[in-house]
Amino acid sequence: MAAAPSTARWASRISELPITAQGHAGDTQPLLDVRDLRVEFDTGAGVVCAVDGISFNVAAGETLGIVGESGSGKSVTAMSLVGLVPAPPARIEAARLSLGGVDLLELDVAALSRVRGKRIGFVFQEPLSALNPVMTLGRQVGEVIECHLGGSRAQVRQRAAQWLGRVGIPHPDELAEAYPHQLSGGMRQRAMIAMALAAEPELLIADEPTTALDVTVQAQIVDLMRRLRDDLGMALIWISHDLGVIAGLADRVAVMRAGKIVETASAADLYANPEHPYTRQLMTLARQNALGAAGSSTFGLASADPGTGHSEPRT
Repeated sequence: MAAAPSTARWASRISELPITAQGHAGDTQPLLDVRDLRVEFDTGAGVVCAVDGISFNVAAGETLGIVGESGSGKSVTAMSLVGLVPAPPARIEAARLSLGGVDLLELDVAALSRVRGKRIGFVFQEPLSALNPVMTLGRQVGEVIECHLGGSRAQVRQRAAQWLGRVGIPHPDELAEAYPHQLSGGMRQRAMIAMALAAEPELLIADEPTTALDVTVQAQIVDLMRRLRDDLGMALIWISHDLGVIAGLADRVAVMRAGKIVETASAADLYANPEHPYTRQLMTLARQNALGAAGSSTFGLASADPGTGHSEPRT
Protein backbone atom coordinates (compact mmCIF):
# COMPACT_ATOMS: atom_id res chain seq x y z
CA MET A 1 0.00 0.00 0.00
CA ALA A 2 1.35 3.42 -0.91
CA ALA A 3 2.34 5.75 1.91
CA ALA A 4 -0.11 8.50 2.83
CA PRO A 5 0.77 11.87 1.25
CA SER A 6 2.44 14.38 3.57
CA THR A 7 0.50 17.21 5.20
CA ALA A 8 2.30 19.69 2.94
CA ARG A 9 1.13 17.83 -0.17
CA TRP A 10 -2.46 17.77 1.03
CA ALA A 11 -2.31 21.48 1.92
CA SER A 12 -0.98 22.21 -1.57
CA ARG A 13 -3.77 20.24 -3.19
CA ILE A 14 -6.46 21.95 -1.08
CA SER A 15 -5.17 25.40 -2.05
CA GLU A 16 -5.44 24.47 -5.74
CA LEU A 17 -9.09 23.43 -5.49
CA PRO A 18 -11.74 25.90 -6.69
CA ILE A 19 -13.71 27.17 -3.73
CA THR A 20 -16.96 25.86 -5.26
CA ALA A 21 -15.64 22.34 -4.76
CA GLN A 22 -16.62 22.70 -1.11
CA GLY A 23 -20.20 23.84 -1.81
CA HIS A 24 -23.26 22.48 -3.58
CA ALA A 25 -22.65 21.30 -7.12
CA GLY A 26 -23.23 24.14 -9.56
CA ASP A 27 -23.06 26.90 -6.94
CA THR A 28 -20.78 29.72 -8.12
CA GLN A 29 -21.51 32.14 -5.27
CA PRO A 30 -21.96 30.62 -1.83
CA LEU A 31 -24.00 32.46 0.77
CA LEU A 32 -21.12 32.34 3.26
CA ASP A 33 -17.56 32.24 1.97
CA VAL A 34 -14.69 31.81 4.42
CA ARG A 35 -11.10 31.58 3.20
CA ASP A 36 -7.95 31.22 5.29
CA LEU A 37 -9.55 32.31 8.57
CA ARG A 38 -7.10 32.74 11.45
CA VAL A 39 -8.00 33.71 15.01
CA GLU A 40 -5.22 34.34 17.52
CA PHE A 41 -5.35 35.43 21.16
CA ASP A 42 -2.71 37.42 23.02
CA THR A 43 -2.24 35.87 26.45
CA GLY A 44 0.17 36.24 29.31
CA ALA A 45 1.86 33.07 28.12
CA GLY A 46 2.17 34.27 24.52
CA VAL A 47 0.09 34.06 21.34
CA VAL A 48 -2.42 31.22 21.10
CA CYS A 49 -3.73 30.27 17.66
CA ALA A 50 -7.31 29.02 18.11
CA VAL A 51 -8.23 28.85 14.42
CA ASP A 52 -5.40 28.14 12.00
CA GLY A 53 -6.15 29.09 8.39
CA ILE A 54 -9.41 27.25 7.71
CA SER A 55 -11.57 27.61 4.60
CA PHE A 56 -15.18 26.56 4.00
CA ASN A 57 -18.40 27.84 2.51
CA VAL A 58 -22.13 27.36 2.88
CA ALA A 59 -24.63 27.57 0.05
CA ALA A 60 -28.10 29.03 0.48
CA GLY A 61 -30.34 26.42 2.07
CA GLU A 62 -27.43 24.10 2.88
CA THR A 63 -26.58 22.60 6.28
CA LEU A 64 -22.92 22.36 7.23
CA GLY A 65 -21.95 20.40 10.33
CA ILE A 66 -18.71 21.43 12.07
CA VAL A 67 -17.56 18.65 14.39
CA GLY A 68 -14.66 18.28 16.80
CA GLU A 69 -13.76 17.87 20.44
CA SER A 70 -13.77 20.70 22.97
CA GLY A 71 -10.94 23.13 22.24
CA SER A 72 -10.76 22.32 18.53
CA GLY A 73 -11.78 25.86 17.52
CA LYS A 74 -15.40 25.25 16.51
CA SER A 75 -17.06 27.88 18.69
CA VAL A 76 -14.33 30.48 18.12
CA THR A 77 -14.82 29.98 14.38
CA ALA A 78 -18.57 30.53 14.69
CA MET A 79 -18.35 33.57 16.94
CA SER A 80 -15.68 35.20 14.79
CA LEU A 81 -18.10 35.18 11.85
CA VAL A 82 -20.48 37.53 13.66
CA GLY A 83 -18.06 39.67 15.65
CA LEU A 84 -18.64 38.01 19.02
CA VAL A 85 -14.95 37.37 19.72
CA PRO A 86 -13.52 40.32 21.69
CA ALA A 87 -10.68 42.02 19.84
CA PRO A 88 -8.37 42.60 21.60
CA PRO A 89 -7.23 40.18 22.92
CA ALA A 90 -8.24 38.37 19.71
CA ARG A 91 -6.90 39.06 16.23
CA ILE A 92 -9.10 37.90 13.37
CA GLU A 93 -7.68 37.69 9.86
CA ALA A 94 -9.03 36.14 6.67
CA ALA A 95 -8.37 36.28 2.95
CA ARG A 96 -12.15 36.39 2.59
CA LEU A 97 -15.05 36.43 5.04
CA SER A 98 -18.21 37.34 3.19
CA LEU A 99 -21.96 36.89 3.47
CA GLY A 100 -23.81 37.28 0.19
CA GLY A 101 -20.82 39.19 -1.20
CA VAL A 102 -20.59 41.57 1.79
CA ASP A 103 -17.16 41.57 3.48
CA LEU A 104 -17.95 41.06 7.17
CA LEU A 105 -14.46 42.08 8.28
CA GLU A 106 -14.93 45.52 6.71
CA LEU A 107 -18.15 46.30 8.60
CA ASP A 108 -18.10 48.67 11.56
CA VAL A 109 -19.76 47.76 14.85
CA ALA A 110 -23.11 49.29 13.93
CA ALA A 111 -23.26 47.61 10.52
CA LEU A 112 -22.25 44.24 11.95
CA SER A 113 -24.95 44.50 14.63
CA ARG A 114 -27.51 44.93 11.84
CA VAL A 115 -26.23 41.72 10.22
CA ARG A 116 -26.56 39.80 13.49
CA GLY A 117 -30.16 38.78 13.92
CA LYS A 118 -31.36 40.03 10.56
CA ARG A 119 -29.08 38.06 8.22
CA ILE A 120 -27.31 35.70 10.64
CA GLY A 121 -29.01 34.19 13.68
CA PHE A 122 -27.06 32.58 16.51
CA VAL A 123 -28.16 29.90 18.98
CA PHE A 124 -25.87 29.55 21.98
CA GLN A 125 -25.00 26.38 23.83
CA GLU A 126 -26.36 27.42 27.24
CA PRO A 127 -29.58 29.48 26.99
CA LEU A 128 -29.75 30.21 30.73
CA SER A 129 -26.51 32.20 30.34
CA ALA A 130 -27.45 33.73 26.98
CA LEU A 131 -30.97 34.86 27.91
CA ASN A 132 -31.49 37.96 30.02
CA PRO A 133 -32.68 36.77 33.45
CA VAL A 134 -34.68 39.94 34.21
CA MET A 135 -36.59 40.14 30.92
CA THR A 136 -39.58 38.05 29.92
CA LEU A 137 -39.27 35.67 26.98
CA GLY A 138 -41.76 37.67 24.94
CA ARG A 139 -39.85 40.87 25.48
CA GLN A 140 -36.55 39.29 24.48
CA VAL A 141 -37.96 37.82 21.27
CA GLY A 142 -39.82 41.08 20.68
CA GLU A 143 -36.60 43.11 20.86
CA VAL A 144 -35.22 41.21 17.88
CA ILE A 145 -38.40 41.84 15.91
CA GLU A 146 -38.55 45.51 16.87
CA CYS A 147 -34.88 46.09 16.04
CA HIS A 148 -34.83 44.39 12.64
CA LEU A 149 -38.42 44.37 11.38
CA GLY A 150 -40.20 47.14 13.25
CA GLY A 151 -43.94 47.36 13.93
CA SER A 152 -46.26 48.64 16.62
CA ARG A 153 -46.00 47.40 20.19
CA ALA A 154 -49.04 45.18 19.71
CA GLN A 155 -47.69 43.76 16.45
CA VAL A 156 -44.31 43.02 18.02
CA ARG A 157 -45.94 41.33 21.01
CA GLN A 158 -48.18 39.22 18.77
CA ARG A 159 -45.34 38.20 16.48
CA ALA A 160 -43.13 37.27 19.46
CA ALA A 161 -45.85 35.00 20.84
CA GLN A 162 -46.30 33.44 17.40
CA TRP A 163 -42.60 32.59 17.28
CA LEU A 164 -42.69 31.07 20.74
CA GLY A 165 -45.52 28.88 19.56
CA ARG A 166 -43.76 28.04 16.33
CA VAL A 167 -40.77 26.58 18.20
CA GLY A 168 -43.05 24.35 20.27
CA ILE A 169 -43.54 26.33 23.50
CA PRO A 170 -47.05 25.54 24.78
CA HIS A 171 -49.46 28.36 25.66
CA PRO A 172 -47.15 30.94 24.04
CA ASP A 173 -49.27 33.96 24.97
CA GLU A 174 -49.03 32.99 28.63
CA LEU A 175 -45.39 31.88 28.64
CA ALA A 176 -44.35 35.05 26.79
CA GLU A 177 -44.67 36.64 30.22
CA ALA A 178 -42.42 34.05 31.89
CA TYR A 179 -38.76 34.54 32.82
CA PRO A 180 -35.97 32.17 31.73
CA HIS A 181 -35.53 30.59 35.18
CA GLN A 182 -39.19 29.53 35.16
CA LEU A 183 -38.71 27.19 32.18
CA SER A 184 -36.98 23.85 31.72
CA GLY A 185 -33.70 23.62 29.82
CA GLY A 186 -35.46 22.38 26.68
CA MET A 187 -38.02 25.19 26.79
CA ARG A 188 -35.28 27.79 27.29
CA GLN A 189 -33.45 26.45 24.25
CA ARG A 190 -36.65 26.70 22.22
CA ALA A 191 -36.97 30.33 23.34
CA MET A 192 -33.35 30.92 22.28
CA ILE A 193 -34.16 29.47 18.85
CA ALA A 194 -37.22 31.74 18.59
CA MET A 195 -34.99 34.76 19.26
CA ALA A 196 -32.46 33.65 16.67
CA LEU A 197 -35.11 33.13 13.99
CA ALA A 198 -37.52 35.96 14.77
CA ALA A 199 -36.13 38.14 11.96
CA GLU A 200 -35.94 35.13 9.58
CA PRO A 201 -32.20 35.25 8.85
CA GLU A 202 -30.58 33.73 5.78
CA LEU A 203 -28.10 31.78 7.91
CA LEU A 204 -28.48 30.27 11.38
CA ILE A 205 -25.43 29.25 13.42
CA ALA A 206 -26.24 26.76 16.19
CA ASP A 207 -23.33 26.32 18.60
CA GLU A 208 -23.83 22.95 20.32
CA PRO A 209 -27.49 23.74 21.06
CA THR A 210 -28.26 20.27 22.45
CA THR A 211 -25.18 19.59 24.59
CA ALA A 212 -26.77 20.50 27.92
CA LEU A 213 -29.99 18.58 27.20
CA ASP A 214 -30.94 14.97 27.81
CA VAL A 215 -31.12 12.56 24.87
CA THR A 216 -34.89 12.76 24.39
CA VAL A 217 -34.91 16.57 24.35
CA GLN A 218 -31.86 16.57 22.06
CA ALA A 219 -33.81 14.61 19.47
CA GLN A 220 -36.75 16.99 19.76
CA ILE A 221 -34.54 20.04 19.22
CA VAL A 222 -32.83 18.44 16.20
CA ASP A 223 -36.23 17.61 14.68
CA LEU A 224 -37.41 21.17 15.37
CA MET A 225 -34.35 22.70 13.71
CA ARG A 226 -34.73 20.44 10.69
CA ARG A 227 -38.36 21.48 10.26
CA LEU A 228 -37.66 25.20 10.69
CA ARG A 229 -34.72 25.03 8.29
CA ASP A 230 -36.93 23.49 5.63
CA ASP A 231 -39.85 25.85 6.30
CA LEU A 232 -37.68 28.99 6.14
CA GLY A 233 -35.29 27.80 3.43
CA MET A 234 -32.34 29.06 5.45
CA ALA A 235 -28.75 27.86 5.56
CA LEU A 236 -27.58 26.26 8.79
CA ILE A 237 -24.21 25.74 10.47
CA TRP A 238 -24.56 23.16 13.24
CA ILE A 239 -21.61 22.85 15.63
CA SER A 240 -21.22 19.71 17.70
CA HIS A 241 -18.67 17.42 19.33
CA ASP A 242 -20.83 14.41 18.40
CA LEU A 243 -21.08 13.12 14.84
CA GLY A 244 -24.16 11.14 15.85
CA VAL A 245 -26.17 14.28 16.66
CA ILE A 246 -25.89 15.69 13.13
CA ALA A 247 -26.07 12.38 11.24
CA GLY A 248 -29.50 13.09 9.79
CA LEU A 249 -29.20 16.87 9.62
CA ALA A 250 -26.08 17.95 7.72
CA ASP A 251 -25.49 18.00 3.97
CA ARG A 252 -21.74 18.31 4.49
CA VAL A 253 -19.48 17.88 7.49
CA ALA A 254 -16.19 19.62 8.34
CA VAL A 255 -14.11 17.92 11.02
CA MET A 256 -11.95 20.25 13.15
CA ARG A 257 -8.91 19.28 15.18
CA ALA A 258 -6.49 21.71 16.89
CA GLY A 259 -7.75 24.74 14.98
CA LYS A 260 -7.63 23.11 11.56
CA ILE A 261 -10.18 21.41 9.31
CA VAL A 262 -8.72 17.92 8.83
CA GLU A 263 -11.47 16.47 6.66
CA THR A 264 -14.45 17.79 4.71
CA ALA A 265 -16.94 15.64 2.83
CA SER A 266 -20.60 15.19 2.10
CA ALA A 267 -22.37 13.66 5.08
CA ALA A 268 -23.07 10.49 3.12
CA ASP A 269 -19.41 10.06 2.13
CA LEU A 270 -18.07 10.91 5.55
CA TYR A 271 -20.29 8.46 7.41
CA ALA A 272 -19.73 5.71 4.85
CA ASN A 273 -15.96 6.16 4.51
CA PRO A 274 -14.24 8.42 7.06
CA GLU A 275 -10.65 8.84 5.91
CA HIS A 276 -8.80 10.85 8.57
CA PRO A 277 -7.83 8.87 11.73
CA TYR A 278 -9.40 11.52 13.94
CA THR A 279 -12.69 11.33 12.03
CA ARG A 280 -12.69 7.57 12.45
CA GLN A 281 -12.23 8.01 16.20
CA LEU A 282 -15.15 10.44 16.35
CA MET A 283 -17.25 7.95 14.39
CA THR A 284 -16.39 5.16 16.83
CA LEU A 285 -17.30 7.35 19.78
CA ALA A 286 -20.60 8.32 18.14
CA ARG A 287 -21.48 4.64 17.81
CA GLN A 288 -20.49 4.02 21.44
CA ASN A 289 -22.59 6.94 22.61
CA ALA A 290 -25.56 5.62 20.64
CA LEU A 291 -25.17 2.30 22.44
CA GLY A 292 -24.74 4.00 25.80
CA ALA A 293 -21.25 2.52 26.15
CA ALA A 294 -19.15 5.68 26.18
CA GLY A 295 -18.44 7.33 29.49
CA SER A 296 -17.09 10.48 27.86
CA SER A 297 -17.52 12.02 24.41
CA THR A 298 -13.82 12.93 24.25
CA PHE A 299 -12.35 9.66 25.54
CA GLY A 300 -9.42 8.52 23.45
CA LEU A 301 -9.22 11.56 21.20
CA ALA A 302 -5.82 12.72 22.42
CA SER A 303 -4.06 10.06 20.38
CA ALA A 304 -5.26 11.48 17.06
CA ASP A 305 -2.54 13.32 15.17
CA PRO A 306 -3.98 16.37 13.37
CA GLY A 307 -1.02 16.46 11.02
CA THR A 308 -1.47 13.02 9.50
CA GLY A 309 -3.95 11.32 7.27
CA HIS A 310 -6.25 12.63 4.56
CA SER A 311 -7.44 16.22 4.87
CA GLU A 312 -8.59 17.04 1.34
CA PRO A 313 -12.26 18.00 0.92
CA ARG A 314 -13.97 15.27 -1.07
CA THR A 315 -16.55 16.04 -3.71
